[in-house]
Amino acid sequence: MSHPDLTPVELRAVGRAWRGGGAALVVIAAMVLVIGKGRNFGLHSPLMIAGFAVLALGWILAFVGVYLRARLAKRLRETS
Repeated sequence: MSHPDLTPVELRAVGRAWRGGGAALVVIAAMVLVIGKGRNFGLHSPLMIAGFAVLALGWILAFVGVYLRARLAKRLRETS
């Protein structure tokens, strides 16, 4: 199986949307949680539950992007 030759810049671009989207969700969720805590919302309020859910989703998306890039880099090293 032949793999394309990627430059380091092209390799960094692999999974960038996943990592960027995940990071954006983490930042948004953190802001929601801080605002909710500042307004004395309880941990079981819908806003806080949604904030934690979005936080978890953001980390999952970021890790998927890192995994995709690492998997491709490993495959490229194995074929070289």
